[in-house]
Amino acid sequence: MQGASAPCLFVYDDPFCGFFLVPLCYHKHIGESGGKPSMDYSNIIFSVLVLFGVGYLIYSANQYDMALALMTPDSGQALATFVLQRSKVVRWMLYGVAAVNFLYAFLILRTAFLGQSSEILSEANTALPSVDTTGALVNLVLAMVVTIVCVRTTRHESARRWVRPLAGHEANYNPYSGVHQVALVLALCFVSVTIGQLQLVGGLSGLAQQIESDGAALGPQVFQTVLMIVAALLGVGLVIRRDWKQTAQRLGLRLPTVSDLKWGIGIGIGLYIGQMMMVELWYFFAPPEQIAQQSAASDQIGQIFATIPLALFLASSAAVSEEILFRGALQPVFGLGLSSLFFALAHIQYSFTPVTLIIFAVSLGLGWLRNRHSTTASIIAHFTYNFIVLALAILVAGAIGGSQ
Repeated sequence: MQGASAPCLFVYDDPFCGFFLVPLCYHKHIGESGGKPSMDYSNIIFSVLVLFGVGYLIYSANQYDMALALMTPDSGQALATFVLQRSKVVRWMLYGVAAVNFLYAFLILRTAFLGQSSEILSEANTALPSVDTTGALVNLVLAMVVTIVCVRTTRHESARRWVRPLAGHEANYNPYSGVHQVALVLALCFVSVTIGQLQLVGGLSGLAQQIESDGAALGPQVFQTVLMIVAALLGVGLVIRRDWKQTAQRLGLRLPTVSDLKWGIGIGIGLYIGQMMMVELWYFFAPPEQIAQQSAASDQIGQIFATIPLALFLASSAAVSEEILFRGALQPVFGLGLSSLFFALAHIQYSFTPVTLIIFAVSLGLGWLRNRHSTTASIIAHFTYNFIVLALAILVAGAIGGSQ
C-alpha cells in the first residue's frame, strides 16, 4: 500500500531539551530564527549543564541508597545526618524537575495564545509555531497530573508503594529507594514533555514540516544518546557502588554471542514483519487524512537519513541508548509491562494512534528478548528493526527519484 511506512523506534528531536532546558527549547521554537533550530555555544553549554545536573541527581540518589543501607540502630549521628542531607537534595531536585515539566506545558499554552494575536507578533517581529489551543490545554492538564504524581510520590512513601503492584512480580521496584524514585519521576516527566513537544511542533503535520525544513539535525540525536547512556550507567551505580563488570552484568550487557546474534537478528526481522501486518490492518480502518499525516512524518524521517552511513548511525545510536536505558536499566526495576509502556509513550511523535500500540508490542518483544537472553540481544534486534525500516525507505526514495 502506498504510504505504508513503518515507525522507526527513536525519538525525533530533543525532548530532553524541553525537559531540562525550558528557556533554551522555548527560544529554539519561537525565537528570532523563526522556529528553526540553531546550534550555538549556548546550546552546548546548556547541554553540558544538563548532563551534570542529571548526573548529580542520580549520584546523590545512589549515595542516599548506600547510606540508608548502612543505617542501623547503632549508627552514629554523622551517618544519620548524611542520609538526611542526601534525602533533602534528591527531594528538592525532584521537585524542581516536576516544576520544569509543568512550566514547559504552560509555555506551550502561552505560545498557543500568543500565536492567535497577530498584533503581538507584528510588534515583536517573531515567528511562532502553530499550536492548537485545545491540544495545549489538554497537554497542560496532563502535565499538571504528572507533576502532582511526581510531587506526591517524592513526598509520601505511601504513594510510592502504589507503584509496586503496577511493576509486576518480576520487578524489583523498591519504594524506599532514592534511585528508583528518581527513575520514576524522570520517566514520567520525559513522557509528559515528549507529548508537549508534539503539541509544540503542531502535531503530525507540523512534525513532517519541521523535519523537512530542518533536515538531519544530528546534534540532538547525539546528545540524547549520550544522556540516555550516562543516565543508565549512573542509575545502576557505575563508579558509585558497582565497577564496570558489575555494571555490565546489572544492565544485561555482554559481548555478542552466537545466540545473541541469531535471536537478535531473527526477532528484529520478526518484529518488523509483525508490525507491518499490524500497520496494514490499521490502514484498512484508519481515516485517509490520518494515514496521510502518519505517512508524511514517517517518510520525512526516512528521507533526512537517506544514506546508508546516516541510517547506520541512527539505527545503532537509537538501539544502543534506548535498550541500555529502557531494557537494561529500567526493566528490572519497573517490570516488562510498565517499562514497555514508558518506551511506547516516549515514542509518541506519531500521537495517540494504533502505532503507539504497535510500538508497545514491539517493546514487549524486545523486553522478552532481554529477559530470555541479554540486553545485547535486544540491542541487535532493535538495530535490525530500525535499519530495515531506514534501508527500505532509502531504497524506495532512490527508486522514486530514479523514475522521475
